[in-house]
Amino acid sequence: MNATPPLTPPATRPLASPWWLAPALCTVVAILGGAWGYRSSPLFHATAWVALPYAIPLALVAASWWSSYRRNTRVLGLVLGGIGAFASLICAQLATFLLYTVAFLLWAFQGGG
Repeated sequence: MNATPPLTPPATRPLASPWWLAPALCTVVAILGGAWGYRSSPLFHATAWVALPYAIPLALVAASWWSSYRRNTRVLGLVLGGIGAFASLICAQLATFLLYTVAFLLWAFQGGG
């Protein structure tokens, strides 16, 4: 009779990081970057609807929390989380630029006074 070899557990990487570490970091960076960007812009004393564009970076950061066992989906989630964190940092400055541009164009087409 042939003896069956003993079952051995599959080898694991000794320093495998948990999957949630990078999305958690992207979330913290997005929140801190958004708060700093909003506080440093002239829109800080504006009405609350001006903060509505922050939904886009937060949605990108939320996409980084999709856990998947396929590597390309994990990388895509991390890229979206990084883009969302960066977008939350510049969102207030971009909104300020767009509002000033619209105001300038309206002023220019109305004859400027």
